[in-house]
Amino acid sequence: MTFPPAGLRAALVAAAVLLAVEFGLSEIAAPARRALQIFSLAIVFWTMTALDDVFVALLAAVLMALFVVGSPDELFSALGDNLVWLLVASFIFAAAFRASGLADTILRRVASLAGSVRGLFHALAAVMTASAFVIPSTSGRAALMIPIFATIAPTLGNGRMRVGFALLFPTVILLSAIGSLVGAGAHIAAVELLNQVRGRSISFAEWTFYCLPLAVVSVFLAVETILRIFMSAEEASSRIAPIADQKAQAPVLTQPVLWIAVAVLAGWLTKPLHGVDETLVAIIGALFITAPGIGPVKFRDALKEVEWGLLVFLATTVFLAKALVSSKLASQLLDGPLEVLTRAEVPVGVFVLVVALAGALLHLIVHSRTARVAVLVPPLLLLAPRLGLDPVAITLVAVAATGYCQTLMVSAKPVILFGKIEGGTYRQADLLRLGAVLLPLQVLLVVLFAILIWPLLGLRLTG
Repeated sequence: MTFPPAGLRAALVAAAVLLAVEFGLSEIAAPARRALQIFSLAIVFWTMTALDDVFVALLAAVLMALFVVGSPDELFSALGDNLVWLLVASFIFAAAFRASGLADTILRRVASLAGSVRGLFHALAAVMTASAFVIPSTSGRAALMIPIFATIAPTLGNGRMRVGFALLFPTVILLSAIGSLVGAGAHIAAVELLNQVRGRSISFAEWTFYCLPLAVVSVFLAVETILRIFMSAEEASSRIAPIADQKAQAPVLTQPVLWIAVAVLAGWLTKPLHGVDETLVAIIGALFITAPGIGPVKFRDALKEVEWGLLVFLATTVFLAKALVSSKLASQLLDGPLEVLTRAEVPVGVFVLVVALAGALLHLIVHSRTARVAVLVPPLLLLAPRLGLDPVAITLVAVAATGYCQTLMVSAKPVILFGKIEGGTYRQADLLRLGAVLLPLQVLLVVLFAILIWPLLGLRLTG
């Protein structure tokens, strides 16, 4: 049996990390050393091996329970967190939408009204942005869009227009997710980390208020960037043939799935008025949308489409953050570096730029969005109060930046899905060409919102 070279490298790095922390930081208390060692090992195995991200997170959580916390109770209780149940209900909604064919009908009708190629791109982008409020999985939204691509792509030929059209879907799906709290499991993880580490939270309405404008601007710029890189002005303004439905569907406005989803979304956004928890609203909606005679899918069948691995990952990363806090690692490890940062008087804008750039580039080595949040957010939350930064604002900066993840074919599932479609779409060189323009543009956009736009909406960087 031969040991894989990647595994050997990871084992050597892991051993070096363990020894460096044990002997190089011997002055800090044992629980803090153990917490740092375990969290560092998780990062090593997330970034350097092909091990499943959920497997690594669960292994790290078990080690934390054994050697830092001393009890598994908090790990088990994390699986029952209300945000975990919010994701369960959201996945049930996604299953109902797919079963009803409602999303496909809406997409085809929007596409048929677009007129020009530019109009088609922006119309589809708007629908994909809206879908982040009902489908809590970027890969699920990508799978939903493949039939639309297959229907329209042949009318665009096999040249640059087809490449640009293929790039539209994963790019918009990934960048629009930030607009909704349930747009990605990483958002739920970030909110729970914020709550556990700093005792702060973000409601669905607050997340939408701050992040939906960012998503809209981000998607608009991304669409225009794709059009300008991969098409001429004449191609972008060319007319397209109307898109006909492949099969008859019930009128959109008569489908109960739509109205139940609208009612749930209204309940989320109006929580400050009625006070009912978002998770409870979602569960009530999930029961209605799978009720016999109302919903298009049975409750048991909808449960089969829940991404349980994501839920376990969420719970374990939240537990890891709790363990880091309970070990008092921050106070023992960060005092020195914080004193240096304070004396250097690093401008807030520079710090935010560094965080946004780190978040956007982290996908090159950590290919899971939730794992990127688990790596980046806890240290920022430990640093934030000592640097005078608002934890909510810096969390949103990090999460928004980690949403950019389409530089490499392996960086995100939607990129792989559309990159491997039969007949050919885009190549790695096309992703790099787009990323050379779009990555710095998205980083600057996140910084602009954090420094100029969010303070106008009431969210200041300095708490």
